Amino acid sequence: MIFKPSREQLKKTISLVLVWVLIAVAFGFLYYFLPGELINSGTGNPVTSIFDFIYFSFVTILTIGYGDISAVGFIRSLTAVEGLIGWILFGLIVYKVVSVKEDVILREVHKLSNDQYLSRIRNFLFISNTNLVRFIKEVQSKKIAKDAVIYELSVISTTLKSNIEDTTRFLLMNKDSVAGELEEEETLILINGVNLCIANFVNALIMLPKHPRDYVLYENIFRIVESTKKMYNYYNIHMKNQRIEDLKMLYTKLEDFGRTYQ
Repeated sequence: MIFKPSREQLKKTISLVLVWVLIAVAFGFLYYFLPGELINSGTGNPVTSIFDFIYFSFVTILTIGYGDISAVGFIRSLTAVEGLIGWILFGLIVYKVVSVKEDVILREVHKLSNDQYLSRIRNFLFISNTNLVRFIKEVQSKKIAKDAVIYELSVISTTLKSNIEDTTRFLLMNKDSVAGELEEEETLILINGVNLCIANFVNALIMLPKHPRDYVLYENIFRIVESTKKMYNYYNIHMKNQRIEDLKMLYTKLEDFGRTYQ
């Protein structure tokens, strides 16, 4: 797995590092202007260059402690404060880097789980569509007894309802997920699968006798319509594609069938 933090995460981490650098430079200027002095341990002479004061500040905030320069007077007490600040900031930077990596890993795991679930939903939609095509062919060839036609389609529609509800739940759940929304192509593949199922379901309903008395079938029709409306209402705003318009046309037909059979 390749470690790829987002731009926002990189910005936050870099900002924290820059704050750490600015604090080190600021303490260098404080040491330079405040009472007290820095002594070169090798020569015993006072340090006068501003760059040496900044160098000493970085050594202090990193808690390296080379010992080549020593603080004398008031600024000596500031070194402990700077060292403490250095430890706190260093801990925050490490925490940020680790949390960024954890977020990336979490997204990758979530994406893997999404891919598996996506594949399963596509398979279930394919099975539902296959069952509907089989039903239509068997009714046309009169392989299904007339008194069993409504029951057979009712059973198929129950599975179809569950699959379309799962598809809608999955699509709408992913718009706010850790891994982000699905790719447009993946979304359209699912919507196309739903379209094929509803189109064949409508064709199957046409073959039923008028006003079939089956409460389960009625309920499944309206549950499917309800789910596809939710799907359409969201993606019609966020994505412009003919398949989404086809979805509206198909669920409207299905809704009309449901009203007719009431």
